[in-house]
Amino acid sequence: MLRVGKARAPFVQRFLTQHPRTLGAVRLLSSSNDKGANSGPGQTSPTSTERGTQRPDPPFTKSVSEAAVASNAEPLPFLSQPLGVPKRPTSDDLSWSEKHAEWFNRDARLAKRKMIIKEATRGYFHDFHEIRSHGGKTWRSPSTMIRADKALYFPNVTGTCLADKSKKYTADMLYDRVSIVAMLTSKVSEVGTTTRAHVQEHTRSFYEAALERFRDHPRFQLVQINLQENTLKAYLLTLFVSSLRAHIPNELQATYLLSHQNMDLVREAMGLHNKHVGYTYLVGPDGKIRWAGSAFAEPDEARALVACTGVLLDRLRGGRA
Repeated sequence: MLRVGKARAPFVQRFLTQHPRTLGAVRLLSSSNDKGANSGPGQTSPTSTERGTQRPDPPFTKSVSEAAVASNAEPLPFLSQPLGVPKRPTSDDLSWSEKHAEWFNRDARLAKRKMIIKEATRGYFHDFHEIRSHGGKTWRSPSTMIRADKALYFPNVTGTCLADKSKKYTADMLYDRVSIVAMLTSKVSEVGTTTRAHVQEHTRSFYEAALERFRDHPRFQLVQINLQENTLKAYLLTLFVSSLRAHIPNELQATYLLSHQNMDLVREAMGLHNKHVGYTYLVGPDGKIRWAGSAFAEPDEARALVACTGVLLDRLRGGRA
């Protein structure tokens, strides 16, 4: 057998000269053999996987608290994209053809699959740990409104009205009015008699000044959605409705909804990144989200909401909204 190494037979040399691609492979083989030959007796050359396992693991020096402190030192980005859904929502039930099209929609199936994988790979305390960084705030509100031609629609949320226990839809409530929508996404304990919900204070820090200024305007409304996606929490909440009514002013109960609707498919589109954080949206008379805020409001954010609400009301009065 001819050995392909440093000393080659004459006809092998001529063959390799005529086939340069083969010559490159032989050189690679020769270099590998030379490395193996340089090993000591009884030793074999380690593979790339073995070499990787021989490297010491990097030391884990940062705890969750230290990581949160480091994250707090970094400034938050401004909201960089419109929030909402592209299709105008409706309270009408889907027809059979629409349901059939939704069932066999490839994009919808991929979105559901992606959502399931994300939830399955997410830690149970992920949202709780995120609160340590900027109080759970992941973006800052813009100082101006989102353009009407770029804005997206607020999705339809079904809930039970706190005033009369009737079934209401945001698809019907938000049109022909300027609305501030407060999403309360956590804590059944907010119906307790001793303390207020932390999440409710999030949204209150945004809408308090705007509500005080535009409370008497006939085309303005504050819509609060108490969203409990967990079935058990939603059931417990119904047991404390009377206590909840005692904390909500009478004039705001007609626009206070108790909902257990699943928001997984629109969570990213709505910017609902943390279930322990409250979110506030400014919705125009056409049902589009024109401004949004999360967690506790900064002074500039609260002033921006007042200014944007006033602009929409002025345009609505002049027929330009």
